[in-house]
Amino acid sequence: MTTVSIGIPSYNEELNIKTILESVIFSNLNSIDLVEIIISDDSTDDTPIIVKQFMENHSKKIIFLHNDKRKGAANAWNNIIQNATGEIIVLYDADVMPEPNCTLELVDKINNNVGLCASNPKPIADRGIPARSTIFVNEWLESVREKELSEYTVMGRGLSIRSDIAKKITIPEGLIAIDLFIQSKVLGMGYDVVFNPNAIVLFKPAKTFVDFSSQVIRAINGHNQLKKLRYNIKNHLSIKTALLEFFRVTMRNPIGALSTCLCYIMIPFYMTRIKNADSALWHTAQSTK
Repeated sequence: MTTVSIGIPSYNEELNIKTILESVIFSNLNSIDLVEIIISDDSTDDTPIIVKQFMENHSKKIIFLHNDKRKGAANAWNNIIQNATGEIIVLYDADVMPEPNCTLELVDKINNNVGLCASNPKPIADRGIPARSTIFVNEWLESVREKELSEYTVMGRGLSIRSDIAKKITIPEGLIAIDLFIQSKVLGMGYDVVFNPNAIVLFKPAKTFVDFSSQVIRAINGHNQLKKLRYNIKNHLSIKTALLEFFRVTMRNPIGALSTCLCYIMIPFYMTRIKNADSALWHTAQSTK
């Protein structure tokens, strides 16, 4: 039976932390041995209190690592990887909801050749232009992930990685695009990276133009940051696949395509108004970060 460690980085997640813990503990774990859940936390809200109360009521081994000051996601991921004892590490964001079979699906794809498996994030249905835009972009991302490996394959909302590989990786402090960095490192070691469409992780779509814009800007800044640091980003998405899948998704979801165009038109307006979009320490979004 494969031993698995689940890691959850958190910062001020008092509204979400209990949900992700319940999603993990009450999910289908029949064929794996969940040895621990590791939470690396920088919170200043009631997250630590909620986690400690949860630990009292559940027998699963939960390791709670709390920092007195905010150190960011890179530090949290490094802490989780260093403390993990399982053969495979599954990482989830604190504000997502993995479906019952998600952890099993992520673990199942890891083998001698596959070092990293990406989940399939899906937004919860919602109304409003930013939400419809998030849904459309996600449909496009899922479509391109199924067609080819690219810099958009892995997202930090959910992934699995072989522990022995992860422990050879140190994430630089202040890094934004942690998921892309890890993907590049795994590929650079000669291992495969795969996308599992059945490993579904639900997340809350953007509710405001500010949230949508900040997430797009940060994604762009994260990719640019890696280029400035001279990290080799392999498997760029081909223009042909990007355009073809855009038109296919538009045919299925024309309202979402129009909403996305409107949201992207608004991005320049918010570029100078969103604080810390070029920093790993950013504001807490109303939607899933």
